[in-house]
Amino acid sequence: MKKLIIIGYDGTIADTSPGILYCMNTTATAMGYPPVHHDALYGVIGVSLEQGFVHLYGMKDDEIEYAMNNYSKLYSIKGEEMFLIYDGVEESLRSLRQSGCKLAVVTQKNRKFINNMLGVYKTIGELFDEVCATDVEIEREKSDMLSLVCEKLDVPVADSIFIGDSYVDALAAQEVGMDFAAALYGWGFRSREDAEQYPCRVFLNSANEIFKKISSLE
Repeated sequence: MKKLIIIGYDGTIADTSPGILYCMNTTATAMGYPPVHHDALYGVIGVSLEQGFVHLYGMKDDEIEYAMNNYSKLYSIKGEEMFLIYDGVEESLRSLRQSGCKLAVVTQKNRKFINNMLGVYKTIGELFDEVCATDVEIEREKSDMLSLVCEKLDVPVADSIFIGDSYVDALAAQEVGMDFAAALYGWGFRSREDAEQYPCRVFLNSANEIFKKISSLE
């Protein structure tokens, strides 16, 4: 059994799409762009905010900084409250913790936002040994964050697995040589076929499957 289970947040622990869509559309429409439909978020949640604005609205380089600043203000006021924890997440993570695993979160969401969100669901937040997020002054690649968590918790990469819902997560795990579990219920992969383009050790159709499938891995 793996000694360390690292899990993403957006699209893996929680469905944060309502808040993300609200803040992106509100920002974009104020700048003269038409809003996008909810389904447009497939493949966008998990990439950088800058890439998201370019991909969804075709924003120009000189508009991105304003858009990102406005988005962050909106998210801190309202967006961060608009999320739901996936059914089965808490039970699965608690069972893994009781089995002796260490647990960590890796996310490119701002540290303030992720701490606030986990603070709302304290019974989930208390399960994690480490939460690695971005700061205003420091932006890390997701692969660097995976390595940092392994270092902090003193667990080799070979004894760890990363659970994520997007190609960004899969590539980050591949870069550091870590096993990857694809969460097919999130907003990154549209299908198993999408995920199979990357090295995946496990495919998760729902959060309820996390404990059963992850606990059986060597």
